[in-house]
Amino acid sequence: MDKEFESVARSASPQDGFLPDFCQGEGLLAVVVMSELLALLIAVVNSGLQQFDWVFFAKVSMMALWISLLSALLLCKLRPWLSQQDVTRAATLGFMAILLVALLCGAFAEAVLWWSSPESVESAFNFWRPVEFLIIAAIPAGIMLRYLFLQQQLRVRQRAELEARIQALQSRIRPHFLFNSMNMVASLIGSDPEKAERVIEDLCDLFRHALTDTHVLVPLRDELSLCRRYLALEKLRLGDRLTTTWQIGDYGEGVMIPCLTLQPVVENAVYHGIQLLQEGGEISVEVKRRGDQIEIVVTNPLHRVQQQNKGNKMAMHNIRERLHAHFGGSARVTAETTENCYITRIKYSVAR
Repeated sequence: MDKEFESVARSASPQDGFLPDFCQGEGLLAVVVMSELLALLIAVVNSGLQQFDWVFFAKVSMMALWISLLSALLLCKLRPWLSQQDVTRAATLGFMAILLVALLCGAFAEAVLWWSSPESVESAFNFWRPVEFLIIAAIPAGIMLRYLFLQQQLRVRQRAELEARIQALQSRIRPHFLFNSMNMVASLIGSDPEKAERVIEDLCDLFRHALTDTHVLVPLRDELSLCRRYLALEKLRLGDRLTTTWQIGDYGEGVMIPCLTLQPVVENAVYHGIQLLQEGGEISVEVKRRGDQIEIVVTNPLHRVQQQNKGNKMAMHNIRERLHAHFGGSARVTAETTENCYITRIKYSVAR
């Protein structure tokens, strides 16, 4: 289990390293806020609250902004290269880049003061002033890099746990699908060998599609195709007792869904609905999109056993967990009953 977790963790590691994108608005806003807080802290320590020196605060604030924004710009440009280095080297080089910016800004500020009043003894160039800026910048820079590193490690671990959790949920669904399919083949071998042979061929195509797909998310059209094949196989077994209706709206291109999300719902509709009814019934699959919301509705005739079936509830729970893992808390999987129907609704948001 540890080896599996480590392999998933490696695959889940972000490609851009632990440094955030300082070129974006959120990164720049965080840099500005931290700089101003640091400038305020230095000003309070220097003059206190009762005799707060606003002029000193303005100077420190301007200097802090120059150092922080130039450092953010430099790290933004170096980010693609730093992401290719190991974490220790990337952190060291990033830290040195910030110190270099602080040293150059300190030297530039001192040079401006010296050139502005060269006749004054007090304004003589102070070579220690840039070093002071370097030391002041080193402390918050080190704390920030350490925080970013720990935050990145937490993200990697959370992503690895998420992937392992999804894989575990999928492994509970796929054997269930396999066993039911094999039982269907076994029931046909004695009564109609030729039909059983065709079923086996279709099952080979079905499992080739389901088991060779290594991605967690698959296109919605592929999931719908999988359900069509499954229901076609069940149609061979149940005959006229099973009819299907497909109402597929224009849901757009690039819509993804966790692999084997709809198939267990359709399977439950067959095994806990149609199969238990002597007269059979109709399974309806409807897909529609409203804005960025995808809604999938599966309707089947209601049998009283379906309301109490634990396997049905477990499948719904697994699907709900997988959707939440990918699409967050806005994803919904609900089941409702009317007088004669059992209705399963799946809703989740997709990017526009």
